[in-house]
Amino acid sequence: MADSNNTRPDDYPRLSRSFQSMKAAYDVVVVGSGYGAGVAASRMARSGKSVAVLELGWEWRPGAYPYTSAQCLKELNISGSSSWLFAGKPTQLFQLILGDGQHAFVAHALGGCSLVNAGVFLEADQGTLQRGPWPPEIKNDPSGLQMYYSRAADMLQPSTYPANHPPLAKLEHLRKQATAGATIQPNSGSGNECTGQNDGSKHSVATTYLTAAWYWGAEIFCGCEVRYIEQAPDGHGYLVYFAWHGRGRSAFEEDFKTQLFWVKANDLCFLGAGSLGTTEILLRSKKYGLSTSPMIGRNMSSNGDMLAFGECNGNDEINGISGNLTGLSNGSGPLITGVIDNREASSSKETLAGYVIEDDCIPVPFLPITQIMLMLQSLRDYTSPGFHGPMQHFCKAFAGINSLILGPRVPGGAIQRTATYLVMSHDSNELTLTLTNDKPCFRGPAEGRSENRARILKILRTMVSRTGATLGYSYFYGLYEDEVTVHPLGGANMSRDGTGREGVTNHIGQVFTGHGSAVHDGLVCCDASVIPTSLGINPLATISALAERSLEKISQEYKYPNNMSSTKGGLDTSSEPSVSTHDLPDPQDHTDVYEQTRSIGWQFTEALVGYVSTQRKNVDFVVSEALGKSASSEMRMFLTIEIYRKRGPDKRGYEGIFTGTVSCRPLSAETMRVTEGKVRFFDQAETEAETTTMVYSLQLLSVEGKVFQAEGHKAIDSTASFSPSEMWKATTKVNVRIAREDSAKVETGVLHISWPSFRQQIKTFRATEPLELSALFALLVFLVYFALRLSMFFFRPFVSMRQPVNYLRNTLAAKRGPSTQLDVRAKDGTTVLLQVYEPLAVTDEGYINENLGDPPILFLPGVTGVGARHSIFALPFQRRNMVEYFTARGYQCYVLTPRWGYVAAALQYISSREEQKPYVVAHCQGSVALAMGLLDGTIDGTQLLGVTANSVLINQRFAYWNSVKAATPLLIHLYESLAGSFFPIGTSHDNRLIQRVLDVVLRSYPVRRRRDICTSTDCHRTSFAFGLCWNNDNLDAHIHENIGQFFAGTHTKILEHITRMGTRGGCLDNQLNPLITPENLRRLHGLPVLFITGTANEVFDPESTLQDYEMLRRRFGEHLYRRF
Repeated sequence: MADSNNTRPDDYPRLSRSFQSMKAAYDVVVVGSGYGAGVAASRMARSGKSVAVLELGWEWRPGAYPYTSAQCLKELNISGSSSWLFAGKPTQLFQLILGDGQHAFVAHALGGCSLVNAGVFLEADQGTLQRGPWPPEIKNDPSGLQMYYSRAADMLQPSTYPANHPPLAKLEHLRKQATAGATIQPNSGSGNECTGQNDGSKHSVATTYLTAAWYWGAEIFCGCEVRYIEQAPDGHGYLVYFAWHGRGRSAFEEDFKTQLFWVKANDLCFLGAGSLGTTEILLRSKKYGLSTSPMIGRNMSSNGDMLAFGECNGNDEINGISGNLTGLSNGSGPLITGVIDNREASSSKETLAGYVIEDDCIPVPFLPITQIMLMLQSLRDYTSPGFHGPMQHFCKAFAGINSLILGPRVPGGAIQRTATYLVMSHDSNELTLTLTNDKPCFRGPAEGRSENRARILKILRTMVSRTGATLGYSYFYGLYEDEVTVHPLGGANMSRDGTGREGVTNHIGQVFTGHGSAVHDGLVCCDASVIPTSLGINPLATISALAERSLEKISQEYKYPNNMSSTKGGLDTSSEPSVSTHDLPDPQDHTDVYEQTRSIGWQFTEALVGYVSTQRKNVDFVVSEALGKSASSEMRMFLTIEIYRKRGPDKRGYEGIFTGTVSCRPLSAETMRVTEGKVRFFDQAETEAETTTMVYSLQLLSVEGKVFQAEGHKAIDSTASFSPSEMWKATTKVNVRIAREDSAKVETGVLHISWPSFRQQIKTFRATEPLELSALFALLVFLVYFALRLSMFFFRPFVSMRQPVNYLRNTLAAKRGPSTQLDVRAKDGTTVLLQVYEPLAVTDEGYINENLGDPPILFLPGVTGVGARHSIFALPFQRRNMVEYFTARGYQCYVLTPRWGYVAAALQYISSREEQKPYVVAHCQGSVALAMGLLDGTIDGTQLLGVTANSVLINQRFAYWNSVKAATPLLIHLYESLAGSFFPIGTSHDNRLIQRVLDVVLRSYPVRRRRDICTSTDCHRTSFAFGLCWNNDNLDAHIHENIGQFFAGTHTKILEHITRMGTRGGCLDNQLNPLITPENLRRLHGLPVLFITGTANEVFDPESTLQDYEMLRRRFGEHLYRRF
């Protein structure tokens, strides 16, 4: 991939895609990305199938591989029977699996072990392929694999070490050590292959098979740890369950392994996660109910791998250290430059005795570890008297000290004269992989103690002694006589007799359903796990050839076209796939979101847990939660949120895009995927006044194919003022509602973020791109924004007052205006506006009214002031106002503009038009005005059908703060002296200094509940004039923001009369004489009255209506009176 013209080492397309773009189903799903998986992805994509590749590791690009010791240790994960310091994540590049008697070293990354192996392409010998464990289809005709070896070679492009290149010291050293008749086969590569080739010269699976698969439309996803597989509920295809290693998600250990994503393979599922990975998936799948052969994980092989050293006091300069050597005439050359091949055999017994010895390099990052290990072995040799002479001990010690002081590359040093050997042979095939506590456990006999291993070690000692060196061993062999294999084979072995009694798969990798010959249609293993025996040679060629054979026969069985064409010309970073699957509908297409927002480069993960219950009607969320808890109906959301900033001058704030899962047993037997999800941070709530919300909107897809819409919200309001507990509740409690698209049933309930979960959530903040200063600044800005928005509610009393923003709800249909408007003339000659609303024969809901003969209704509002644009009974910003409600039910409605003296005139006009007596609905001071007219005889009670009085009627008892203000008229007189006789409320009030000062003073107007703290000047002015007329819980944002539209202002003369009535306890006439006399009360005889009052009323004490109720029912009987 690299050349002398400064071509970038990774000049090929980025293969992996964003996880958020994964679809719910593909024709083919390939698990893993090594040699076998690469073949499957490439061949299936060429056949025109939609292909998804799921790789556990991440995509590594040439130039980014770890090179130093610190970098390699950072990418090292030690698992298995270990609690070692470097135990980390399964997504790290280097994976050391510690077992019992046998260990393994593999790679997790896009391209699998091909990124860190030597790239040696050698075919298995005929004798090995004719051994007993192989199925007859291969054993009886091993030459039949030759075509597939050639096909793999065409893709992987192996080549010999060029003859015109400089001679390599370690290759010449191997020539000297070779026994008579041994074959030397030069090979390609460089010394850094085992830690990743940064110069781009390596033909890995990523740059060959996977690049071809990408070109033909395969979609490749990294960080996907497949846990298990099961047949789809509809019986067609397979569901692949996996944990997504999105940055920070693993901090939630329990949710990470249980709240799994899934993707469906409609036709074929290929397992190519390597010998250990595929076997683990099959073992766990069997545990979860997949019927398979009992032979899973048995008869595995280490391929007879052994690592040895010809150390310290050899006579030759080896140059066996990887990397570019400065100051030396020759570099190390490829990782493996030659092989001593002792596999020639004429019998099965001789086949088992065969082996190969390959030269190797010591990786630069592991130089310190290797040097210490070999020095410790040298110290052990010193304690063996007679093993070496004094001069040999001295020379060896001098060479070791020389390397320590002057560096490992110094000429004559111990490491510079140390040769490295990799041996592959045949073992006993007795390794096993099992699951213990859901974790893989690798076991086997210590091959280092076997007779065959002892024989090979004897040959190695003879070899190294020819150059004056001694034999050194790997760490594990030196301590425990255990070996580390880099070529684990088997686990899903091909069966020798075509049944599940002797293997896990048939000759093309199809998985058996049990002991017989039946197989799972569409479930295929295509990697090293199917190889039933050791190969005694580097296995990549055989793995690729077997996969090519399997894919050809699978394609023939499914009648897929066998497209062997290659990519057209060289691909570079600007190349595009020749086949795009994005012409198809993408259920998680966020194009519109990306156009309106921009990612700040950060994400975090949160876990919510709670209870829901099924409801057909609107039920309180808390009640639903309690019902769900009693039924053990738990819901869990495990969501990763990438933060986006809104674009545009008028779009301030942030949004988040969801990726995650939701589990709820009543909705689906398995976790549901979030196919589309968004959270809006700090949205103004339309349904609640002075409230900001975090709104969750999710589309969910279940494994049964059902689609659900989920809505949730966190509500933050003034109840959090100076209350850490309320602020915690507001920011960690989500009211949720989930509905199926084709059903009337909904699930409602409450989800919570627990304190331990919140602590984990804080740890999950991760950058989505390489960290830069600008990204840190973007995160800081977001956190400051978040904290400031919360502080505006925590310190609510100190937030500056604001003029309300008058607007109408866009989602509401335009309200019907009055049918008629007319002026009614009072006795004093002045007129007032009376609005008439005719009854509706047909409502918007299609309801045909049959009660058009119902009595007329007169609505009397309170003192809402002069110039109010709307009556409280006909507000245009309510979903359904009082007038709409009654006209839809056949009532003729009259709405009077408030003024006390006009009630009698309005009733007189209605009586002249209507045959029936009118019914009066009176609110607050409208009730008082009606009562005064009834008591003094201005209004004839016998002409009324009845009255509904809200809050007050005859007796008047102020609530606490109103009684304090009314204790003396000095407050009103002070205002008159400063600002005049009119007290404005609405936004049209003048901007004089006194009014601005009053707004500042009124911000501290006392309220009984924190929820009623607000920042609206109109709301505070209304409370100052009349008392708090509502609970903010009962107002939505549209009503609260439009208070000035129906409370315009009032005159101080009216306020003074109201306060005097409140302090005296009842209705007074203009001369302040009491109207509550026995004679006046007799005028109310026979008039039905319904009293309505709120227990939290802060204008009039509920005692007011209670006194009226008791007074009237005791005087006239109780049959005409009700109180609520």
